[in-house]
Amino acid sequence: MRIADYAATDLIATGLEARDKDDLLQKMVGMLVHSGRVRQSDVLMGELQKRERVMSTGIGGGIALPHALSNEVENLEVVFARTSEPLEFEALDSSPVDLVVMLVGPKLASNVYVKLLARVSRLLQGEEFKQRLRDAASPEEVLEVFRSAE
Repeated sequence: MRIADYAATDLIATGLEARDKDDLLQKMVGMLVHSGRVRQSDVLMGELQKRERVMSTGIGGGIALPHALSNEVENLEVVFARTSEPLEFEALDSSPVDLVVMLVGPKLASNVYVKLLARVSRLLQGEEFKQRLRDAASPEEVLEVFRSAE
C-alpha cells in the first residue's frame, strides 16, 4: 500500500493559510474540486464534517487525518496540507495541528480506503516522517517523502 500512488503534487499544499478547521477542510476540498477530482464539494464537505462531529480526526502530535467516503469522488485520493501556522483542530491531545493528510474516496473503495488509512496513520506516528513533512519545501518534496517512506 503506497501513499504516493494516491497523491499528486496538485493535491499538496505547503504553507496553507486557514482561519479554523472548517476553513482548512474547505480549502483542501477546494484543491480536489480545482483538479477536477470531485463533483459536488458541498456533499464531500458534509461527509467530512459529519465524521468530525463523531470524533475529531486530530490524532495528536500536530497531526490530523480527516477522511470520508463519498460517491462525489471517483478515485481514492490523498490530499496533504501543512498549515502556515498551527491551528485548533480539537485534537485528542488538545495540541494545534500543522500537518493534515486527508483521505477521500468512493464508497465502493472502502476496503482499500481502510488499508490506506491504517498505513498513513502508522507512518504519521514516526517522528522522522513527520519532521521530513514539516521540512519539505515544495509539493514535489512532500511527494518524495511519501515515496521514500515505502
